[in-house]
Amino acid sequence: MLKKYLLPIIICFIFLSLILTIDYWKVLIIDTLTSTPFIIVLCICALLAALLAFIFSKIAYKVDNDPDLEHYEQDRASFKKFSEMNILLIISFYFALGSILLVSLNDAPISLGIVSIMTLIIAIVMRYYGYTMINKLYPERDLPQNFESDFDDKLIDSLNKEEMITIFTGLYNAFKLTNIVLPAAMLIVTIYSYATGIPQHFALSTIAGCAIAINVMYQITVRKLI
Repeated sequence: MLKKYLLPIIICFIFLSLILTIDYWKVLIIDTLTSTPFIIVLCICALLAALLAFIFSKIAYKVDNDPDLEHYEQDRASFKKFSEMNILLIISFYFALGSILLVSLNDAPISLGIVSIMTLIIAIVMRYYGYTMINKLYPERDLPQNFESDFDDKLIDSLNKEEMITIFTGLYNAFKLTNIVLPAAMLIVTIYSYATGIPQHFALSTIAGCAIAINVMYQITVRKLI
């Protein structure tokens, strides 16, 4: 029971701390977000994450072909590395996207804008590379190719019961976290509005719209399947 409420309690504690200390961190946050070095750090982090993802993909492929492991051990170990690769690719993509958006907002130098664009291109290419890894790790499975229009449907059809339960559990946990993170993001944006004196009405409306769309899509999908 305590574990269920631990994350909301931690989030409430963080928000309370932010409100009580708002005068101490607001200038630092504003200066950081509007600085050129921060964009450079984002680009470097995005490239490092992409590089680490590439390394993890090679490790996953190596483990999947390790003759010293049983077949189920190969699948288990390679999929863990595959998941770690995907986490790094997600970080790389959003850091790269964030860098290019901050370039446009902060009137950063053109040279930094070019670097951000190149970083984003690398992150996108690496993300598509990550998608192709599933076919390399499971060549014996009749898995769809990444660019097929009905890729998602064919992938689901190729899964066994245990795999579907695993994916469902991951998706549902992500869904539950979304319903915590998005309201939390709205509170953070509100606190930021108080700190800077700049109302963030559009940002709040956008986050609320995303939260509504996600939950409505979930309910509609469940209703169709029942």
